[in-house]
Amino acid sequence: MKTFKTAVKVEGFVFASLYVLPVSLAALMWLGDGTGRTDFADSNIFTVRYTMAVLIQMALLVPFFWVAAKRPPGTPLTWGEAMVAAVFVFFTLFWLYGLLPHEFLQWADSELAWRNDKKVIGPEGSWASWWSFWKKIPLTVNKQVIRDVVAVLIYGVGLGGFIWAFAFWNDREKKAKEAEAIAPVSSYGRPLVAKAEG
Repeated sequence: MKTFKTAVKVEGFVFASLYVLPVSLAALMWLGDGTGRTDFADSNIFTVRYTMAVLIQMALLVPFFWVAAKRPPGTPLTWGEAMVAAVFVFFTLFWLYGLLPHEFLQWADSELAWRNDKKVIGPEGSWASWWSFWKKIPLTVNKQVIRDVVAVLIYGVGLGGFIWAFAFWNDREKKAKEAEAIAPVSSYGRPLVAKAEG
């Protein structure tokens, strides 16, 4: 049950950081375009390719948590199991570090048109028509900079999640021993004792 709760939390974090954050930034960029804003239907804030890439990444995490919940810690690994696990981990990392950032960059470059000539902050920025505060900042930030920052965040979430997954997998044995050390109690909080043999 604890593994299921952890899986739900991780899937929620992945969805929020890899999908909700980029889509929210796309909506913010669209709102900040001011007079140059297109219709919402033509804004391409939502894209099928990037959405499917994130959903497949989330689906790739399901077997990891399923095996973590079902496989007892310390179970010997056969050669075939090791090969299947290696192929699965390689494909998951290929999807996380290769395809997912590529799909985001394709979406930002082609459909959202986050180029270096589209300035958002600074004296020439489009956000100046939104709030005059942004025009007073003596630093020019264009949409390509924001695109690159989001791409780095995707890689950062992937690297942090990869390190966390190793720690989660390796701590399963320690947590299993801690759970065995706790004496079972009844629903009233009293220690359970074995029946007397007679």
